[in-house]
Amino acid sequence: MTSQDAIGAERPPSPGHRYGAARAAALLARPGVFGPSAGVAMTLLMAARIFLPGAVGMADNGDGPRRMCALGTVAQVDPGSAPWWAFVNFGYVRAQPGMCDPAATYRSSGNLLLRLARPLGHWLGLPGELDLRALAVLFCLLAGVALGVFAAALRGGLLARSLVCLALFAVVGDSIFAGYAASPYSETAGLLGILAATAGATHLGGSARARLGGLLVFTTGAVLAVASKTQSVSMVVPFAVLLLLSPVPLGRAAGAAASRVLPLAAAAVIAVTGVVTLQWQTEPFKVINPTEVVFVGLLGNSPDPAASAVELGLPEDFAQYAGRSWWTPDPPQSDPRWPEVRDRMTYGTVAGFLLRHPGIATDIALGAVEDFDAARPTYLGSYPVGAGEPPGAQESRLAVFGALLRFLGGGTLLLIVLALGTVAACRLRVLRHQPRRRALVAALLCLAGITGVQFLTAAYGEAIEGVKHQVFSIYAAGLALVLAAAGVLCAPRPDAAGEGALPPPRQEPARVPESVG
Repeated sequence: MTSQDAIGAERPPSPGHRYGAARAAALLARPGVFGPSAGVAMTLLMAARIFLPGAVGMADNGDGPRRMCALGTVAQVDPGSAPWWAFVNFGYVRAQPGMCDPAATYRSSGNLLLRLARPLGHWLGLPGELDLRALAVLFCLLAGVALGVFAAALRGGLLARSLVCLALFAVVGDSIFAGYAASPYSETAGLLGILAATAGATHLGGSARARLGGLLVFTTGAVLAVASKTQSVSMVVPFAVLLLLSPVPLGRAAGAAASRVLPLAAAAVIAVTGVVTLQWQTEPFKVINPTEVVFVGLLGNSPDPAASAVELGLPEDFAQYAGRSWWTPDPPQSDPRWPEVRDRMTYGTVAGFLLRHPGIATDIALGAVEDFDAARPTYLGSYPVGAGEPPGAQESRLAVFGALLRFLGGGTLLLIVLALGTVAACRLRVLRHQPRRRALVAALLCLAGITGVQFLTAAYGEAIEGVKHQVFSIYAAGLALVLAAAGVLCAPRPDAAGEGALPPPRQEPARVPESVG
């Protein structure tokens, strides 16, 4: 090659090439294109994160049979594996008659996901009646749809929007949460529901059509989250607060009263879902859960368990059960006098005691902060036995948010998110003429609310497996950080205040004055 040829080979891209790249970037930057593109990317990235180089999930802690029996299936324990704790068992087969107790079956919105995953697994050629890897595929698809909806609400530069979407993927796909995608736990539905509700909420400041679509997505996600398990019922409060802050036009009518009809109807649906979910709780656990709080939470933290036992209406020597859960050897319910004190195992009893003993309530809260900091239960393995990993091994393929949590500390992150929620609440009135920005701020307030109420629910609701029960609070905290970044980087400029405003109320046309004379 001559020097002249070499010079020609190194020529910069022609103006036509630069123009083509600019046009492609401009096309991708359109919300109607960027949203679906981000959703597809999320689906593929999440699938790669869960399935490459081999599928990962979360081992059963013993709760799985209560949920999986709702579909009439039981785990098929792989050769060399174990049913609990150490390894993931993806395959489930049809239960033989008598193997599942209908009275102990756990009802949850997560059962809907399992029913969708069953035919999906057959279509994918997975063995057995149900395979949790199909549930993980469904999780990837639905998470991709939710991120696509979220991405379509973002404004600003293409780079900024892409970074915010990557941050969202880093939270949703973190090792703290991703294992639930292929697990027998109802947390899968709760995590997807919170994500979908967040995505829908970001559209509640857009055009009239965008608000209707956003309300539908938000309500679907909120119902999925609230009905996932009894613990999640407390999410009704922040979800309802957000709806009270979000007017949605009803047809052509956009007056103050008319625009509240659909949000109030959605809030009612979510509230009824919470009531039904409480009724779904199996009868034994209506006693088991408060019993755990009494003996592990209250007596276990009391400086004088004997005196506390008497105050709780128990025999003084029940102090011997302080710190013992329902599932330990020699539990409190094994005592011959248990039938006499069983009716004392209520959350009313717990609440009254905590109000009289703020020191014990504080100790429980500080223990919950430690659980929040730990983030991930250390006793549940991530791999099937065929992966060649030791029993109980846990994957850490994506741990960006987890690293941030460890760097800041659980208590610090909790305070940061609650502070962001406080700032968001103060900003809502200021942004009343900037509906798109206000929608992002309202969504941030909702997530801060979920963080707070789920932290308290996990702290005072059961008193065992506190790290696992903090998962919704930690998840909402991570999403809140992403929403805060979106509010700074991807909200419309203040001079675009009118964008997304509701149409004026429908009015009768003005009458032309009759001529005089």
